[in-house]
Order: sequence, then C-alpha cells, then structure tokens
Amino acid sequence: MPAPFTDADILRSLTGALLAVDADGRVVTANPAAGKLLGPETAAPGVALPLVRPDLWQAAAGCLASGQGACATFAVAGNVRTARIVPITGPDGRVAGASILCGDPQGGCGPVVDDQLRSVLDSVSDGIWICTGEGVILEINAASERLNSIEAADYIGKDVACIVADGMVDRSATVEVMATKKQASMIQHITRTGKQLLVTASPVLDTDGHVALVVVNERDVTELNNLRQGLQHARKVEERYRSELAELSLYELSQKDIVARSPQMQRTLRTLLKLAQMDVTRILLLGESGTGKGLLAKFLHQVSPRAKKPFIQINCPAVPENLFEAEIFGYEKGAFTGAREGGKAGLIELAMGGTLFLDEVGDIPLSVQAKLLKYLDDHELRRLGGSESRVVECRVVAATNCDMEGLVERRLFRKDLYYRLNTFVVRILPLRERREDIFGLAEFYLAQQNVRHGKAKRLSAKAMRLLEAHDFPGNVRELVSLIQKAFVMSEDDDLTDALEEALALEAGEGGAEAAPRSLAESTDQTNLRRLREAMAACRTTREMAAYLGVSQATVVRKLKRYALTRD
Repeated sequence: MPAPFTDADILRSLTGALLAVDADGRVVTANPAAGKLLGPETAAPGVALPLVRPDLWQAAAGCLASGQGACATFAVAGNVRTARIVPITGPDGRVAGASILCGDPQGGCGPVVDDQLRSVLDSVSDGIWICTGEGVILEINAASERLNSIEAADYIGKDVACIVADGMVDRSATVEVMATKKQASMIQHITRTGKQLLVTASPVLDTDGHVALVVVNERDVTELNNLRQGLQHARKVEERYRSELAELSLYELSQKDIVARSPQMQRTLRTLLKLAQMDVTRILLLGESGTGKGLLAKFLHQVSPRAKKPFIQINCPAVPENLFEAEIFGYEKGAFTGAREGGKAGLIELAMGGTLFLDEVGDIPLSVQAKLLKYLDDHELRRLGGSESRVVECRVVAATNCDMEGLVERRLFRKDLYYRLNTFVVRILPLRERREDIFGLAEFYLAQQNVRHGKAKRLSAKAMRLLEAHDFPGNVRELVSLIQKAFVMSEDDDLTDALEEALALEAGEGGAEAAPRSLAESTDQTNLRRLREAMAACRTTREMAAYLGVSQATVVRKLKRYALTRD
C-alpha cells in the first residue's frame, strides 16, 4: 500500500531549515524553511553553496572530506545561528553529499552568543569581535559599533578581510592570528572616527589544535595618546621655562660680576651655563690674558650644582716648582724639611665636591703632570710622603693663554694630560673682537668706583668713542685699569680729559705693546719680550724674578721653555 505522504511532505513538516548538497556543493533540495531563513538565492536547486554561503560551505566541505558530522556557525540578519551537517552516503557506501540542518538561535549545535552573553558583551566599554577560525565575522558588540562607527549587521557573516578592503583599517589582527595561531596586538587608526585603538586578537583552539574562534578586543587609546602628547608638551614647556629661569639667573649674575652684551660673549655664557647644569667635570678655558678666564671659572662654579662646595684657585706660574706637588696634592708629616708637623691637605682635597681652577695650566711642571694625569683618570691621590691613596672628586677647570698644542709638540706638556683637560674647550674672545661689551664694561666698573668713593663721575660720548677706538691688548684688565686711572686723575665728574690723558700715557709707555707688570699675566709673545728685557736689566735669575714679579723657579722654567740662555 503506498505511503500517504511523500518526501516533499516530510521536508515541509520540518520546522528547521534543511537543505542537501552534492559532493560539489550544489544544492539538490531544500525545504521551505530553508528558503525562508537563507533566502531563495541559497535554497534554490542547483545553487553553488560555496559562492552564496561560504560560511556553511567551509564546514560542509570538511564533512564531505572526512565523512563525519560537523557543526557550523553562520549569521542571518545580524543573529548568529548554528547548523548541524551530516554526511549522505550512497549505495556504495561513499559520501555523496551532505545535509545541512539550520537551527534557530537557541538550537542546532548550541548558540555561539546567547541573549545573556550578548547583554554582557554590550555592557563592556571595550569593543569585542568574534570570528570563526576561517575568518567569518560572528559577533560585534555595541561598543565596537561606536568605536568604529559601523552597524554590526553590515559585517556579520562576512569575511573579516573586508574591513581591510573597505579601508576601515590597514591591517587585520584576526588574519594574523589565523596565520600564526598566536595572540596578536597592534595599534589601529580608524579612518571613520579618527580614533586609535589598541587591538588584541586571541585564538580559541579546538581539541585538535586548530583555530576554532578568534576573539578580538579593542580599546580606545586616543585619550591616552592625547595625554601622552600633553605630557610631552608639558615637559617641553617645563624645559623652556627652566631654560628661561636659567637665563634669568644668568642675567642677575651678570648684574653683579659679568657684562655680556655682545652675541659672542652671550653664546660663551650660555655654553658655560649648559656645561655647569650638566656638571661636566673637565673644562679648558682658552683666551688671551685679561679676558676674564678666572671670573668665568667662578661663574661656572656658581651656576652649577657644586655652588655650595669650595672653589679653589691656583695660579700655576706663581708656585715654585719644588713646592708644586706638595701644594696641589698635600703632604704628610716629615715629608720634607720645613713640612708642617701634622702635614697639610692639598688643593685638590680642599676642593672636594667643588671646583679646582688651574690658572695658566701650561706652567705646571712636567714632574707633576704625570701625577695629575693619574688623578684625573681614577680620582685617587696620594699625599707627598704618604703611603695611602684617597678618593677625592672635584671638577677641574683649566685655563691658559698659551698655545697648548705648541707646548705639546715641543714636549713641554704631556699630550695625554692635554687631552684629559680639554674634554670641553671654551674659547673666550679678546675684547677687540667683541666691542659691544666695551661700553657695558666701562659703565659697570665706573659704577663700582662711584659707589666705593661716593662720587657720580660719568663717561661722555667722546670718552666712549675713545674707548671703542682702542684695541685693548690687555683686554678687560686693561679697560679696568684705564677706568681706575681716569677716575683718580679727573678733576671733575666728566672723565673725558682724564681718560684721554690715561690713553696717551699708556701709548707713551708702549701703547699696544705695553707689557703687563706680572709675567704670569703675559701672552707667549709678551713673555719672550719681557724675559729678554729682564735678562738685559738683571744679572741673576733671582733679580729677574723680582723684576718680573714671579718666583725664581718660574723664571728658570720659562727660560728653559723658550730656549733662552744667559751669556
């Protein structure tokens, strides 16, 4: 007796969507529920499932290849659904096709995202994406819709590569996870919103070690980057204000000791200020006699972190050679005849934590240079006659008006010591090369004289022209001397006549060639002239020392340096 119903009746009776495909993935049959759920373009016989529903075909293809049932997830109208796929075998036992039963949101193989979990996902502030192991987008939460300015329904069910193709992002973290099976993180710039997102994609592996799901977390770091940029800006502003405050302190200090109106001298002071703030410990000041190297050395100390520590100065030519080592390194009891009973600390020890200023460093005896070099290398010193070394740290500032490289070539100064001292070299221009400073310096030192003597003397325009026309071979020291002479010689408050007389007097004594009184204040060229002058006027080196205002040891050393011998 024939059955009262047909196969078509059975298909119509199923509430779930069912369709069957052959081994090539073409739809053989489908029930009305499948057409309603998936659309007629999917459920019509002969439709190639790989083209219209790649999300279902990927699982169906696995089922056809393995002959085992499988589950699949797919999206319909923004909802994630599941499907169970069962192989269909032919009379010969081979897999001839597959049947696909699509469940509702709560059926099939079990939901990927149920209502409760969806509420949780939509409640978090971070964006969440869930994709299949093949890259099909299954879920996008509400936060991600806001961050990316998209509608979840426009992307669910599509391949994740579409977000790169659409230009929404330039890279996909999901694609990297699918390729590596490892967590991937990156910063993505969202073109639609201008936001920067920290994206972390994590794989969910099945029992076989394959990527079953990819969960993507998005965090808005735009505000964080803005805060970082704001912090960087604030630091730059702070550095600028700190620099301005340093400039202000520089200006205040200049009102007391230093005048720098010329751009050249201002650059020199800024350089010294930077070296002081960086606490550079090896600095060489080069400049002619009278340019103010000692004053600048004190300035360097006063604007540095070492300002509260000692500033110790030694005029190297003025120390007898046989006492130089004892002066700078100190000595122990009984180190030599005439030594103090309890010994004596050297100048380096006295400068501990502060600044040691070696003025006219080119005159340091060769016998002491090796020991000074060792101290600069390891900060250890040993007193004369002592057996124990001690660590003493201080900044060493050296100054000279000599040609140090020439001294090195003539083997009068150790090359290695020269390179230790000139870690940073600051050249101080002579006054004739920064004439903008002449007026300021003259006013400054005249004001000092007025305060000291209770006067109100002044420099006229003519007096200033006289000063500006002068070459000042003695530099600032000569300018100070001229102001003092004019101040004393002037009969009234106007210094013009007295200054003109002082200049004429100086010209009569040799003008630009006039030598300073002390040999220690002379340049190399002047040293030679002064030594020859002393040799002609004196019979012994002791008389020469008195004539030149230095020690006898210095005279002997200078004669040797310049290869001068007495007939």
